[in-house]
Amino acid sequence: MKHIIFLFLLIVVSCKKSENRKEKVIPKDETLDLKYEILNQLINEIEAEENFSNRYVYNISLKTIYLKVKARNNDQPPPPPGFGISLEYDSIFMEKDSAYYQNEIKILDHFKFDRNRIKTKLQYTNDEELNRIRERSRHRDFWTDFNEKYEDKCIRTLSIPFFNKDKSACVIESSTSCGPLNGSGYTAIYRKINGKWVGTRFYSSWIS
Repeated sequence: MKHIIFLFLLIVVSCKKSENRKEKVIPKDETLDLKYEILNQLINEIEAEENFSNRYVYNISLKTIYLKVKARNNDQPPPPPGFGISLEYDSIFMEKDSAYYQNEIKILDHFKFDRNRIKTKLQYTNDEELNRIRERSRHRDFWTDFNEKYEDKCIRTLSIPFFNKDKSACVIESSTSCGPLNGSGYTAIYRKINGKWVGTRFYSSWIS
């Protein structure tokens, strides 16, 4: 009898472990190549600008996507600046595809930046490293500590692109910061036109 009970418990535990493994399976990111395609294009364009070469430390940042219906009272409040991207359902990001986008947001949450997929060899940081510098800088200035490590460069942040369902457009947040009162940024919709990603709508601009 004891052997039967033990066998039963063993089967139950094995089933639970199997269920947990299934829950942790992350769907394949169907837009992974496109993400790096547009990141490479934008970084190349930034570096090609006159007097901008080797000026930046790049931060490829994971931003939460907040999709909402326009003028609906029960929508989520907009995210704090720098913490997420607010999108309204429209003709590009359609409300009828909301279930698809919620799944894509879950996939985005597991994105891991691979700098080896960026063709231009540059300096990179990340949100975790910048937060560590902020924590260490409580009794000093963040930019003093940052410049000691990165040799007086500016931070150029690009969010990980988030694509619409037919992969013809994406949204990206871009910002530049060179000091406590020396920064700017915006959110933009990019569309692929004649083989190149082009910014077609810019919003949520800010400057300090």
